[in-house]
Amino acid sequence: MLKCFVVMGFGEKTDPGTGRLLNLDATYRHIIKPAAQTAGYDCVRADEVLHSGVIDIPMYEMLMDADLVVADVSTSNLNAMFELGVRYALKPRSTIVIAESKFNNPFDVNHIVIRRYTHLGPDIGFSEVGRMQQELTELMKAIQHSDAPDSPVYSLLSILQPPLRKGKQDPTKGSGREGPVAQDETYAAQWQEAMAARAASDFIKEKSILLAVYESQAAKSGEDENAARPRVIRELAFATYKIGDEELKTNPSAAAAAYEEAISFLQMLDPDQTTDPETLGLWSGVHKRRSALPGRSAKDRFADLDTAIYAAERGFLIRQDYYTGINLAYLFEVRASISSGENKIADRVFANRVRRRVVDAAEKALKLLAEQFKQTEDRGTKVMTLYWPQATLAEALIGLHDPRGEIELEKAKQMEPAEWMVEITLQQIEDLKRMREA
Repeated sequence: MLKCFVVMGFGEKTDPGTGRLLNLDATYRHIIKPAAQTAGYDCVRADEVLHSGVIDIPMYEMLMDADLVVADVSTSNLNAMFELGVRYALKPRSTIVIAESKFNNPFDVNHIVIRRYTHLGPDIGFSEVGRMQQELTELMKAIQHSDAPDSPVYSLLSILQPPLRKGKQDPTKGSGREGPVAQDETYAAQWQEAMAARAASDFIKEKSILLAVYESQAAKSGEDENAARPRVIRELAFATYKIGDEELKTNPSAAAAAYEEAISFLQMLDPDQTTDPETLGLWSGVHKRRSALPGRSAKDRFADLDTAIYAAERGFLIRQDYYTGINLAYLFEVRASISSGENKIADRVFANRVRRRVVDAAEKALKLLAEQFKQTEDRGTKVMTLYWPQATLAEALIGLHDPRGEIELEKAKQMEPAEWMVEITLQQIEDLKRMREA
């Protein structure tokens, strides 16, 4: 199968030109990858390449050997810009450049065609996904039958000949096009296996897979360029503290050890200084859990809650999303339950203020996502995406004593998500009711 290599940022990134939050994972999952697969390509993104030594080697191999490279330069991502330049130097053709509609090209490269798509902010509209998917699919198919150069290097310097790897056939001679290097180094399959284990609530298996990926990427002494990627560290921390949640039922000491280990992973990402919402959410979540450990002293419990609330506040200020918001409201409620006087009143006021904003955010998200998933047949993805805004809406309404809350909670249950997802929702709602009654 033909190989498509995608160079772009991943996760949610802030566009420095506009200040908007763009979900680059949505671009990859909903536009680039489906378009490539429809056009007959096996698609892999740069962060899905597993390296067993110097990280540059498999990246350069992919830039050299891929039948097609798609570069998304939205948010002026420097890595994507650099990798695009390497591709242009190595290959005369089969490179596509895309960017979000408000991207302001900082370079004097007006002769490079940049195909635009429109973000709504944290997500992409259903009609825009369909339009851009179709445009890319048609372009990718056309590229398979074209010899026209799209690299400005080879277009302007016609005397150049593209380099060849040893043992490779010249694609301009004979019947063969250059074949891609066998990609036994990609960890996309491992990642999918880890996410499948998570969906099945098998966090021990998930951690084992992610730990293998982490160890393959971990920096050797004095080689920071080979450090494990933040995404792997975050997911490893999540799986670790979920194991702690399971241990809490029978072995609080083991749970405490798991939370400490998750904290040690996250400390690699500098949680006190980071502006990454995912890291802040995990930092808040693990301290919330540690604060509730049996036998935790009042002083330590307050310290954990203060850390959790501060991280959640920072994350909510940056992202303004329903999930961070509902956890922040809950944390205010927990601290109110062990406080007195003005502090108790203030935390409950703050909790309800946040919940009202959460209701608006969750309702908007559900409306947008329902439109996007109207024609999808992937029920698993649909449930995993829609469940959290639905459950969050229910919890926020229940916290505000709105009778609609129980109705929305039943809707969430009927989605039949993973068992652990429902358990988290019901436990937090029950804890909230118990604190209110007390």
